[in-house]
Amino acid sequence: MSQQHPHDPNQPQFPQYHSPQQPPQPPYPPRQAPSSPQPPGPGSKRKPLSQGAKVGWAVLSGLILFAFGAAAGNAGAGKQPTASADLPAPTTTVTIPGKPVEVTAPPTTVIVTAPPAKPPTDTKPTTAPKTTKTTYKKLTARQWAKIAKSPDDHIGEAYVVYGRVTQFDAATGEDAFRADVDGVKHKVEYGFVDYPTNTVLTNLSADVSDLVEDDLFQANIQVLGSLSYDTQLGGETTVPNLSVISLKVIGSVK
Repeated sequence: MSQQHPHDPNQPQFPQYHSPQQPPQPPYPPRQAPSSPQPPGPGSKRKPLSQGAKVGWAVLSGLILFAFGAAAGNAGAGKQPTASADLPAPTTTVTIPGKPVEVTAPPTTVIVTAPPAKPPTDTKPTTAPKTTKTTYKKLTARQWAKIAKSPDDHIGEAYVVYGRVTQFDAATGEDAFRADVDGVKHKVEYGFVDYPTNTVLTNLSADVSDLVEDDLFQANIQVLGSLSYDTQLGGETTVPNLSVISLKVIGSVK
């Protein structure tokens, strides 16, 4: 046996080592894994639900009833084009004393009803602009004398005139002729008629193929202004220039 020496306070203390054959023992016994709960037997009594579990089941029941109510409401909607979208299932967390429990409601389908399409608006047919009808004004001899004096002041005005053809030959061409004109009709006396104004009629819209010299006519005209031309005597003269819109032969001096 080993001798035990009394403890000397001045002697250094060394830690004690254990041999490899004897590992140190833990001060407490090891913990055992919790055993899985056994289902209750036929004779055992069920444990009543806690208050947290009751709240979880109430929330789950409300979500299921809401999903069925939404589906029934969408089934009774009018027959209109719809678009559906699957939304993620909402998750509600219910806390039971000691352990949180997540209650997931079934997926809910949302029905989006499109508004009814508006019928096309009736468009009114586009009407062509009305064409203004030209009115040809009848004149007195004095009114015509004022126009013949300054034709450039009456460009574009429309009148009814009377006259006698004085030249319609190769010199004038087929698109113009000269005539003596007045605002009133003159009578033929002894094979002669006196219309006062020498005039050139151009821009012929009317058919004048049958018109010849000394024919008497009635014409609807528009004033083009004044026109100057050389005479056979070597001079120059300026006369009213009229555009013939329509013409009617009413006689002849021959």
